[in-house]
Amino acid sequence: MKFSLHQFLKAVAGLVADNHSAATHKGSAIDRLGFEEALVVVNSGANAAGGTVDIKVQESDTTTDSDFADVAGAAFTQITEANDNNVYVGRLNLVGRKRYLRVVAVVGTAACDFGVEVVLGAAKDAPVSQVNPAAFSL
Repeated sequence: MKFSLHQFLKAVAGLVADNHSAATHKGSAIDRLGFEEALVVVNSGANAAGGTVDIKVQESDTTTDSDFADVAGAAFTQITEANDNNVYVGRLNLVGRKRYLRVVAVVGTAACDFGVEVVLGAAKDAPVSQVNPAAFSL
């Protein structure tokens, strides 16, 4: 039986694309149970004058906010006006990791446009169920 790519991957919003104000923004807990890899994809738009974005991945055994801790090495280079309007991708091996992931972004000085998607892959069981059905499949 042939599977389509969307049957092996699951895309989840890490942080919804928006014009994020200067503050700390925490994404929702992502249940990665059944997946062995993740791609964290940052779609960076324009930073306002002096704006910076620091994005990292955290993990936890629960969905409780205070239980999340940084994943060592799972942070992107700071996004500034000099390197905004770009796409950045990080890969995370999930084998041996905690069950829940989340994305945290610290926006400094001024608002910045960006969004973060987490693409879960290497599913133990296929096909996987999507958060939302495929918009199209040609």
